[in-house]
Amino acid sequence: MHRFLTACLVVIGLSVPLIGAGEAADDSYTVNGIKVDASAQSTVEAQTQAINAGRDRAWQTLYRRLTKEQDWARQPPVDPATLQRLVRSYQVHNARSSTTRFVAEVTYVFNANAVRKILQQAEIAYADTAARPILVIPMAPAWSAQTPWTRAWADPRFSHAGVPLILPLADAVDGPALAALQFDSATWPDIEPIASRVHAAEAYVVLVIPQHAQMLVKIRRLGAGASHPIADLAIPVPPKTPPGKAFASVADATARAITESWKAMSVVDFGKRSKLVASLHVNSIDDWGETLQKLGAVAAITDVNVVAMDIGEARLAISYLGSSDQLTEQLGREGLDLTDENGIWWLAPAASTTVNK
Repeated sequence: MHRFLTACLVVIGLSVPLIGAGEAADDSYTVNGIKVDASAQSTVEAQTQAINAGRDRAWQTLYRRLTKEQDWARQPPVDPATLQRLVRSYQVHNARSSTTRFVAEVTYVFNANAVRKILQQAEIAYADTAARPILVIPMAPAWSAQTPWTRAWADPRFSHAGVPLILPLADAVDGPALAALQFDSATWPDIEPIASRVHAAEAYVVLVIPQHAQMLVKIRRLGAGASHPIADLAIPVPPKTPPGKAFASVADATARAITESWKAMSVVDFGKRSKLVASLHVNSIDDWGETLQKLGAVAAITDVNVVAMDIGEARLAISYLGSSDQLTEQLGREGLDLTDENGIWWLAPAASTTVNK
């Protein structure tokens, strides 16, 4: 099998095409649910004004989705003609109109390459990979589907965000495992079966502790790879705030912290280009194909070349954008470990790990 594998690789050639990274990322450039409302002398004029106004808001929504909060003030200004060219298409939903008014929800599909060009010209780092669902397990102090803290996270704005934050199914299958969780001792093997049912590759356990005039939130991340650490959050709550409103506000602040943690490892400086050579063990054609598929899903990787082959082993030159830490994190999310052993990079299937705050 090893000799057959080596022969196949020689026939394939030294350049390894990456498949699928751009296609997966393009979903990030669709902005849904922009509410528009305009009045004018005619329905057509009102609709035109509404669509144009919604396009501006969609551009801001997209920019904030792709970039870190610290860069939001640097959003590149674009004139109306340029903005119109940035939008590849739009779809109108739930439209209502009169002779002088138009009300609807609009989905705007942006031209991904055009947006990338604007951000790169402005030297703004951005995330060019679609975020996978992240499991959130609210605890107060234990898990319960009925607490105001859990109900706050059930709002669709979290699951439909650029970084989707998903609650567990909490049915008869997951219920006993969730009830047994302890914030300080929970591990990824405890959570992974629950996460896999909502297609999440990582989870955040969020413990809320109500205090006088504020709520304290402790956060632990569980899953493969590293993450940007999140400090405990102390969120002010004005006196006499209704519980539903208070917990919703705290959930918003916590969601922003989790999203920024994801972006810290996913937002890439596309002006920074690097290359490293990594060795890996290859046991079969299937293993090789699976590894290439995972490399192709990493948006930061721009090119992979085979530089050496031996029976059961390969060396790959990987060209990438951003830092080696970001590359390591993004590979970890695809199930690959990249480690530096005495100056030699090794690529291998990821082992199950637990990462705490």
